[in-house]
Amino acid sequence: MSRFVPAGSYQKTASQINVNLYGKSQRRDQSWIAAGANITNLSGGLQNLDGSLQPENDPAPTTGFVPNGSYRQTTENASVVLSAYCQKRDGSWQWATLDITRYVQGSGDIANINGELMIQNA
Repeated sequence: MSRFVPAGSYQKTASQINVNLYGKSQRRDQSWIAAGANITNLSGGLQNLDGSLQPENDPAPTTGFVPNGSYRQTTENASVVLSAYCQKRDGSWQWATLDITRYVQGSGDIANINGELMIQNA
């Protein structure tokens, strides 16, 4: 998994794991637009290209699961969301999401609790 996909027991009973960054990005005309980027396999940082968040080569370390990059200068309210299909106790699957913007790896296990992604404190 990439550096933006947190470890956790949820991975044993989850599929199609994705991590996305969402925010509000400024365009060249100074207007603001809802923006997002799939960062599941991102290897660098992000840049804002006229309101569109795109990969850039930024070797700077990340802050938790929030990527670095020049987008930070023109993007507000950035949040990082983990999502996956999670298996329930009855064997069915459901789509689940978890905001991991402020999650610190090791501060608790990300677990699949009957189809819901949750942080269980150690």
